[in-house]
Amino acid sequence: MSINDSFKPATSTMKETSKKIINTHKNWFFFTLFYLVIDYGRPQDVLHIGFLKPGMIAILILTGFLIFSGKMKDANSKQTRMIWLFIILLGAYIPFARNNYFAYKTTESMLLFMPFILSTIICVNSIERLKKLIFALILLMIYISGYGLLHGGKGSGNYFQDENDLSLYINMWLPFCFFLFSVEKEKFRKIIYGMGIITGVIAIVVTFSRGGFVGLVCTAIIVWLCSSKKLNSLIIIGLLGIIVYIYAGEAYWQEMSSATDTTEGTSAERIESWKSGWAMFLDNPFGVGGNNFLVRFPEYQTDFFKRGMWGRAAHSLWFTLIPELGIFGIIIYLSLFYYNIKDIFSLRRVKIDNSLDLKYLHALSSAFVASIAGYFASGTFLSVLYYPHYWYLIAIIVATVRIANNTRKVNEILIQRSNAIV
Repeated sequence: MSINDSFKPATSTMKETSKKIINTHKNWFFFTLFYLVIDYGRPQDVLHIGFLKPGMIAILILTGFLIFSGKMKDANSKQTRMIWLFIILLGAYIPFARNNYFAYKTTESMLLFMPFILSTIICVNSIERLKKLIFALILLMIYISGYGLLHGGKGSGNYFQDENDLSLYINMWLPFCFFLFSVEKEKFRKIIYGMGIITGVIAIVVTFSRGGFVGLVCTAIIVWLCSSKKLNSLIIIGLLGIIVYIYAGEAYWQEMSSATDTTEGTSAERIESWKSGWAMFLDNPFGVGGNNFLVRFPEYQTDFFKRGMWGRAAHSLWFTLIPELGIFGIIIYLSLFYYNIKDIFSLRRVKIDNSLDLKYLHALSSAFVASIAGYFASGTFLSVLYYPHYWYLIAIIVATVRIANNTRKVNEILIQRSNAIV
C-alpha cells in the first residue's frame, strides 16, 4: 500500500467533517451577512423602507437562531465574557444615572449588537465563510466610501452621518484591502481590494476630517511596520500619498494643519471637554452612567465655555469611557483590548507555507493590528465608544483565531500520521 493510500481514509474523514461544518447553520450565516447589509449598507435610508424596520427584523431572526439552536455556549470566549460584563455594568447604572433614559438606551443599543457578535463567532466556522464575510465587509466599505464621495463626505445615516465618523470607519477597513491585495491570487478580488484602497483613501480626503487624517497616517505607519515586504509597501503607500496630495488641494492641507493649533477652534474645545471629563471622573470614580457625560457636563465645564453646554459630547472614546463607566469600565475595556491583542499575535505566529489559507490568515492578523490602530487613533477625537465597529471586529477576531487553531490542529494530525507511516 502506498503512502497516498494511507492518507485517503484520514483525508476523506477530514473532508466530510469540513463539509458538515460548512453546511451547519447555512441559513444562519446568510442572515448574519444580511444583518451587515442592513446595519452598514443601510438600504432603508436610500430606498425609504425604514418603516419596515429591517434592522429589527434582522436582529430578531439572529436572536431566534441563537435561542433555538442551543449553540450559545459555542460563542463563549474571554472577549464575549468581557463584552457581557461591559453591558451588565452599563445596565447597573440605569437606576443611579442622572438621566436614566440615556443610560437605558445606551445599554439597549449595546445589547442589540450581541445577536450579530454571537452569530459571527458561531457561524463563521470555516475559512470559506471567513473569506465571504471579510469580502462582504470590504464591498460594503467601498459602497459607503462611494456614497461619501457623492455626498460631500457624509454617509446615508446612523453611524455615517458625520464626516469624522465616516473616516474612522474607512480607516478600520483600509488595512484589510491592503493586506489581502498582497496575498490574493484571484484577479477579480484583487481588483476589488485595489478599488477599496483607492476609493477609501479619496473618501477620507473628501470628509476633510482631521481625526480621519490622523487615523489614516497612523494606519499607514502600522501597515508598513506589519508588512513582510516593506519596500513594496512603502512604494504603494508613497503612491497613495501622491494621490492624496494631488486630489486634496490647498484648502485640505490648510484644514489639516489647523489640527496642531490647540489654542482655538474645535481642537481647543476638545481639550477643554477632556479636562471636564477628567474632573468628572475624579468626582465620580465609579462612573456617571452610559451617555450621561453630556448630561453632567455643565457641572464640570471650564471657563473656556461662555454658556451652559448641556448635551456636549466628550469628543473622545477615552473621555467617554473614563467618566461614564469609571474604574470598573476602564478595567473591562482594557482587559478586552489585552485579549484581542493576545489573540492577534497568536494568529501572527501561524507558520506561513505554500497554503493560501495560511497566508490569508496571516494577512488578516496584520490587518487586525492596523485596523485597531486606525480605530483608536481616530476614535481618540470622537465619541465612538458605543458604535458597533470595534465590537463587531472583536467577533471577527475571535472567529478567525478559532479557525486558525482548527487549521493548525488538522495540519498537526496530518504531520503526525505522516511521521507514523514513515
